[in-house]
Amino acid sequence: MSQLSAARIIMVAYALATIGTLGFHFIDGMIAEDAGGNPWINAFYCSVITLTTVGYGDICPSDKMSHAGRIFIIALSFCGLGMFCGPIMDLSSSWKERIPGGIIGPGIFALASGIVLFTYFEGMSIIDAAYFTIITGTTVGYGDLGPKTDFGRLATALL
Repeated sequence: MSQLSAARIIMVAYALATIGTLGFHFIDGMIAEDAGGNPWINAFYCSVITLTTVGYGDICPSDKMSHAGRIFIIALSFCGLGMFCGPIMDLSSSWKERIPGGIIGPGIFALASGIVLFTYFEGMSIIDAAYFTIITGTTVGYGDLGPKTDFGRLATALL
């Protein structure tokens, strides 16, 4: 595989997230009707959890998803798998040489950030926030815990 620049990789990731956000926002039945919150934040959240293969099953997909929605998710997932399991993973693995503390530094930062954000904005206990952060970061995504607020969904998508 040829080396891609970090800027190009990030640009493609943003493009996929944008396409996903637009699809989740505009295609009927993609997000549960009772999801609450801002529809654009919900669409962005659903796009990112789909692209990163977390898939909580909390607000998306809804049980009223159309065939067009299923086709969209097939295409988005296929494109995302190639992007997030290839170039993004390669870029992430190079951080251990560039960031002080190697891989431990970003891991501790992500865990601490998740604990602070999810205890404060989602009202989770410290243990639940740590559990949710790890389950999300490792893309397990059981769906037993999930963000309920717009800020929690944004934090989940960006963390």
